[in-house]
Amino acid sequence: MFSTQNNPQHSLEATPPVIFRLRTRWITFLSILLLRSLVLLPSVFALDVPPLTGRIVDLANLLQADVAASLSAELTDHERKTGNQIAVLTLPSLEGEPLEDFSHRVSTTWKLGRKGTDNGVLLLIVPSERRIRIEVGYGLEGALTDAKSSQIIRREIVPHFKSGDFAGGITAGLKAIMGTIEGTYTLADDTEAKSEQNDPWELFFIAVVIGAFVGGSLLGGQLKGVGSVISGLLSFIIALPTGWRLALIAAVLGMFAALVISALAGGIGPSGRRRRGRWDYPGWGGGLGGSGGWSSSDSFSGGGGDFGGGGASGRW
Repeated sequence: MFSTQNNPQHSLEATPPVIFRLRTRWITFLSILLLRSLVLLPSVFALDVPPLTGRIVDLANLLQADVAASLSAELTDHERKTGNQIAVLTLPSLEGEPLEDFSHRVSTTWKLGRKGTDNGVLLLIVPSERRIRIEVGYGLEGALTDAKSSQIIRREIVPHFKSGDFAGGITAGLKAIMGTIEGTYTLADDTEAKSEQNDPWELFFIAVVIGAFVGGSLLGGQLKGVGSVISGLLSFIIALPTGWRLALIAAVLGMFAALVISALAGGIGPSGRRRRGRWDYPGWGGGLGGSGGWSSSDSFSGGGGDFGGGGASGRW
């Protein structure tokens, strides 16, 4: 008689059904828990948004107290005349957090600008990483466009920062931001701007955007006749010069990108962020980076404005 002690099938059959089901459930539960932990890991260690204590929150110690007070007074006067809320935040470090993500989180947490008008602006500076960001609220995106924000960073702020003049760069940047919004500041028409306008790759990126919108409309339920559209598009591409072929191919790629994005998007947003950095107030002595910082002592607070990611980033 043969022994069935080492027979895997016999051992599986000998396992009580209740114990087997419990073991399977525990394995499933632990797998789900592990996957959720991996997904939430970046948000668990997200950098804290410092408290809004004034129009100038200088945690990186870039400004003397008198300069910061003078700039805060100018921003106060600008808000009194126009209703726009502009704030400055300097940080010792982002601790690995993406600049654009953190800037948007600060802006929406501080709620710069008026509710419904969304006329807020944030100037974020991280000197240790040589990063600059101008975050623009929905309501000011028409006046302070992404292109103008980028030009202000490059032409007004960066030259000062490269020479170590942080106060001069922040002052020039804020004046340019306020002047652009008020319509009193004009960006110089230099060769750099002309070269940007004549950039041959601009057509490519515009086509990608157009293709993404077309793809989005198709995905909204208007898929009828897609085959004929693609066929006609390919015939048209063959008859065009090389540059326009590239642009139209980019449009098609944009449609496919819209398809992929819509399939992957699950409406999952950042939530439950826990603290990685600690911002102490007043004094900032025990905060992230261990440095002090100037912050105005007025009763400034956000008015409920919202942001959609408009603005520009830069380096020096």
